[in-house]
Amino acid sequence: MSEPTSDPRLQSLINQLRRPGVVRTVKVIGFDGADVLVQLVDAEGGAIEIGRIPRQEASARRISHPSELFEVGQEIDAEEIGRWREGQLHHSARACEIPALRSFLLALERGQVVTGTVSEVHNFGVFVHVDGEPDGLCTGFIRVPDLTWG
Repeated sequence: MSEPTSDPRLQSLINQLRRPGVVRTVKVIGFDGADVLVQLVDAEGGAIEIGRIPRQEASARRISHPSELFEVGQEIDAEEIGRWREGQLHHSARACEIPALRSFLLALERGQVVTGTVSEVHNFGVFVHVDGEPDGLCTGFIRVPDLTWG
Protein backbone atom coordinates (compact mmCIF):
# COMPACT_ATOMS: atom_id res chain seq x y z
CA MET A 1 0.00 0.00 0.00
CA SER A 2 1.46 3.36 -0.97
CA GLU A 3 1.69 6.35 1.34
CA PRO A 4 -0.76 9.18 0.71
CA THR A 5 0.66 12.05 -1.30
CA SER A 6 0.99 15.35 0.51
CA ASP A 7 -1.23 18.07 -0.93
CA PRO A 8 0.80 21.32 -0.87
CA ARG A 9 -2.40 23.40 -0.59
CA LEU A 10 -3.45 21.47 2.52
CA GLN A 11 0.03 21.82 4.03
CA SER A 12 -0.05 25.58 3.36
CA LEU A 13 -3.40 25.86 5.13
CA ILE A 14 -2.11 23.87 8.12
CA ASN A 15 0.95 26.13 8.35
CA GLN A 16 -1.23 29.25 8.24
CA LEU A 17 -3.42 27.94 11.05
CA ARG A 18 -0.38 27.35 13.25
CA ARG A 19 0.80 30.96 12.96
CA PRO A 20 -0.65 33.66 15.18
CA GLY A 21 -2.69 36.33 13.44
CA VAL A 22 -2.18 40.08 13.40
CA VAL A 23 -3.37 41.93 16.50
CA ARG A 24 -5.59 44.88 15.60
CA THR A 25 -7.66 47.46 17.43
CA VAL A 26 -11.37 46.86 16.86
CA LYS A 27 -14.41 48.79 18.03
CA VAL A 28 -17.47 46.95 19.39
CA ILE A 29 -20.50 47.99 17.33
CA GLY A 30 -23.07 45.48 18.60
CA PHE A 31 -23.99 41.87 19.27
CA ASP A 32 -25.35 39.21 16.92
CA GLY A 33 -26.73 36.52 19.17
CA ALA A 34 -23.71 35.41 21.20
CA ASP A 35 -21.14 36.92 18.79
CA VAL A 36 -19.62 40.39 19.09
CA LEU A 37 -19.82 42.59 15.99
CA VAL A 38 -16.72 44.76 15.58
CA GLN A 39 -15.30 47.34 13.20
CA LEU A 40 -11.63 47.38 12.34
CA VAL A 41 -10.18 50.79 13.27
CA ASP A 42 -7.30 52.48 11.43
CA ALA A 43 -4.58 54.66 13.00
CA GLU A 44 -6.72 57.79 12.64
CA GLY A 45 -9.68 56.10 14.36
CA GLY A 46 -11.64 55.56 11.15
CA ALA A 47 -13.62 52.41 10.41
CA ILE A 48 -12.15 50.05 7.81
CA GLU A 49 -14.09 46.78 7.83
CA ILE A 50 -16.79 45.02 9.83
CA GLY A 51 -16.04 41.63 11.40
CA ARG A 52 -17.01 39.54 14.38
CA ILE A 53 -15.66 37.86 17.49
CA PRO A 54 -17.33 34.45 17.88
CA ARG A 55 -18.58 33.79 21.43
CA GLN A 56 -15.92 31.13 22.11
CA GLU A 57 -13.22 33.68 21.18
CA ALA A 58 -14.55 36.47 23.42
CA SER A 59 -12.79 35.37 26.62
CA ALA A 60 -11.19 32.46 28.42
CA ARG A 61 -13.46 33.27 31.37
CA ARG A 62 -16.91 31.72 31.71
CA ILE A 63 -19.58 34.19 30.68
CA SER A 64 -23.26 33.96 29.80
CA HIS A 65 -23.04 36.58 27.05
CA PRO A 66 -20.21 38.77 25.67
CA SER A 67 -22.14 41.89 26.75
CA GLU A 68 -20.83 41.07 30.25
CA LEU A 69 -17.33 41.93 28.97
CA PHE A 70 -17.82 44.47 26.20
CA GLU A 71 -19.84 47.63 25.63
CA VAL A 72 -20.87 49.15 22.33
CA GLY A 73 -18.27 51.77 21.41
CA GLN A 74 -15.46 50.09 23.39
CA GLU A 75 -12.14 49.64 21.60
CA ILE A 76 -10.23 46.41 22.26
CA ASP A 77 -7.25 44.53 20.85
CA ALA A 78 -8.09 41.31 19.03
CA GLU A 79 -6.14 38.81 16.94
CA GLU A 80 -7.26 38.09 13.39
CA ILE A 81 -8.10 34.37 13.18
CA GLY A 82 -9.47 34.06 9.67
CA ARG A 83 -12.26 34.80 7.24
CA TRP A 84 -15.56 32.93 7.17
CA ARG A 85 -19.07 33.48 5.84
CA GLU A 86 -18.39 35.10 2.49
CA GLY A 87 -15.07 36.59 3.57
CA GLN A 88 -16.11 38.16 6.86
CA LEU A 89 -13.10 38.73 9.13
CA HIS A 90 -13.16 36.90 12.48
CA HIS A 91 -11.14 37.91 15.54
CA SER A 92 -10.17 36.54 18.94
CA ALA A 93 -10.28 38.83 21.98
CA ARG A 94 -9.36 35.81 24.11
CA ALA A 95 -5.94 35.60 22.42
CA CYS A 96 -5.13 39.14 23.63
CA GLU A 97 -6.83 38.96 27.04
CA ILE A 98 -3.56 38.48 28.98
CA PRO A 99 -0.66 40.16 27.10
CA ALA A 100 2.02 38.50 29.26
CA LEU A 101 0.56 35.05 28.49
CA ARG A 102 0.41 35.82 24.76
CA SER A 103 4.07 36.87 24.75
CA PHE A 104 5.09 33.76 26.69
CA LEU A 105 3.20 31.38 24.40
CA LEU A 106 4.44 33.06 21.20
CA ALA A 107 8.02 32.61 22.40
CA LEU A 108 7.55 28.82 22.51
CA GLU A 109 8.09 26.73 19.41
CA ARG A 110 6.08 23.70 18.37
CA GLY A 111 7.84 20.56 19.63
CA GLN A 112 10.04 22.50 22.04
CA VAL A 113 10.82 20.61 25.26
CA VAL A 114 10.00 22.67 28.36
CA THR A 115 10.29 22.00 32.08
CA GLY A 116 7.83 22.71 34.82
CA THR A 117 6.24 21.65 38.09
CA VAL A 118 3.10 19.54 38.41
CA SER A 119 0.43 21.60 40.16
CA GLU A 120 -2.63 19.31 40.04
CA VAL A 121 -3.22 15.63 39.31
CA HIS A 122 -6.58 14.41 37.94
CA ASN A 123 -7.81 11.14 36.45
CA PHE A 124 -7.71 12.76 32.97
CA GLY A 125 -4.22 14.32 33.23
CA VAL A 126 -1.97 16.74 35.08
CA PHE A 127 -1.74 20.52 35.08
CA VAL A 128 1.80 21.89 34.95
CA HIS A 129 3.33 25.26 35.82
CA VAL A 130 5.74 25.69 32.91
CA ASP A 131 8.99 27.38 33.90
CA GLY A 132 8.93 31.05 32.90
CA GLU A 133 5.14 31.35 32.60
CA PRO A 134 3.46 34.53 33.89
CA ASP A 135 2.71 34.55 37.62
CA GLY A 136 -0.67 33.22 38.67
CA LEU A 137 -1.23 31.15 35.53
CA CYS A 138 -0.98 27.44 34.82
CA THR A 139 -0.12 27.05 31.15
CA GLY A 140 0.63 23.34 30.83
CA PHE A 141 -1.55 20.25 30.63
CA ILE A 142 -0.53 16.65 29.91
CA ARG A 143 -3.23 14.06 29.13
CA VAL A 144 -3.00 10.66 30.82
CA PRO A 145 -2.28 8.81 27.54
CA ASP A 146 0.72 11.11 27.01
CA LEU A 147 2.18 10.47 30.47
CA THR A 148 3.26 6.87 30.02
CA TRP A 149 3.47 3.96 27.60
CA GLY A 150 1.92 1.55 30.09
